[in-house]
Amino acid sequence: MLNLSVTRRLIGVALFVASGVAAAHPHVWIRFSARVQMQGTSVISIAQTWRFSEGFPVQLVGIDTLPDNGPLDAKQTAIFREQAFSSLAGAQYFSHLFVDGEAQRLGDPAGFRVSVDHGKLVYTFTLALKKPVDVNAHKVSLGIWDDSFFVDYEPDGANAVTIEGHAASSCTVKPFQDRAHPIFNGIVVPQATAISC
Repeated sequence: MLNLSVTRRLIGVALFVASGVAAAHPHVWIRFSARVQMQGTSVISIAQTWRFSEGFPVQLVGIDTLPDNGPLDAKQTAIFREQAFSSLAGAQYFSHLFVDGEAQRLGDPAGFRVSVDHGKLVYTFTLALKKPVDVNAHKVSLGIWDDSFFVDYEPDGANAVTIEGHAASSCTVKPFQDRAHPIFNGIVVPQATAISC
C-alpha cells in the first residue's frame, strides 16, 4: 500500500502531466495538399494549398468582410501576405524538405493567393527549391508541419501529396510516419511523404 506522501506526489505528477497535455493542443487547424513539381526525376518546386478550419480570425489582419466564395482581391491578398503569411518565412512556411536526411532551404513563395471556399480561408503558393534535387540520386522526403504544434497540419485526403509537371513515369509518392523528426518536444510524430523514382 502506498503511503500518503507517495500518493500526493503521484497525484501531483498526474495533474502536471494532464495540464501539459491540455495545453498542448493546436490553436489553428489546416488541411493541406502539395503538388510536387518535377522535371524528369528531379524535384523543382512544391505547390501548396492550405485550407484553414472555419473561424480563422480574419480580424487579426484588419479585414472586416470577405467574399462568401471565391478569390480575394489584390488589396486584400496583399494584406494577408503582409499580416499573416510573410512572417512564416523564418519557419520555411512549415515546409520540410529533406535530402539524405538533411533539411533543405526553400526559395521565397511565388503565386501567393487567398480565396474563400465554402466559408473556409484557402492559401495557395509555390516554393521553389534552391536547386533541383534528383530523387534517383538521393533519398527525398517532404513534410508539412509546425514544430511547436501551435498549427496542426493534416493531409487533405489520402492523396494529399501528388506529383505534377513533367515527371518520369516511375516517380511515386508514399506517406509515412516521420519518426526521425518528432515535433512538440518529441510527443507528436508527423506525417511526411517519400518521393522516389
